[in-house]
Amino acid sequence: MSTITRRTSALLLTGLALCAAGCQSDDGSPAKSAGPSSSSNSPSTSPSPSSDPKPTGLGTVHQDRTYSKDLDRTEGPITVKRGERFSIAMRQNISARADWSVAKPGPSAAVLRKVGESSYQTAREKELIGGGHTKYFTFEALKAGQTRIVLANSFGTDKSAGGYSPDLPRTVTYRVTVR
Repeated sequence: MSTITRRTSALLLTGLALCAAGCQSDDGSPAKSAGPSSSSNSPSTSPSPSSDPKPTGLGTVHQDRTYSKDLDRTEGPITVKRGERFSIAMRQNISARADWSVAKPGPSAAVLRKVGESSYQTAREKELIGGGHTKYFTFEALKAGQTRIVLANSFGTDKSAGGYSPDLPRTVTYRVTVR
């Protein structure tokens, strides 16, 4: 076999192996087409292995759309009842320069209370070098009113951050109404 044929064969086999690896879901079964994306206001119902428990107490999860090229954008409104708990899920990956946090001054303390932050990483994401995770920002609605939650990407907003780029998404603002 010639050197060119061996190299071509090796490249084809490598490509097939990479394709096969990318065509599996997190649990190792064949991946299913996600179909058109939708902005569901309900928590994810995908099964997760018992070794990867998702955070509890999230309430209704509002999943941010990923790979948006908008530098600053507004989402919502998120409408909740007084006393209800909800979370905003953001894809976070430091190696891809996505590091989200609640921007100051934060939402109105009279309307919302920040309960906490938590994260979830699938078994597959744990295996990958530079794999990301989902970061949950959880809030509780205190009384009727309107406020905003601004999430800032430090790599798009902080020029002192090592990976700053003016082309990265900077902020996502969620309009929240409590009834």
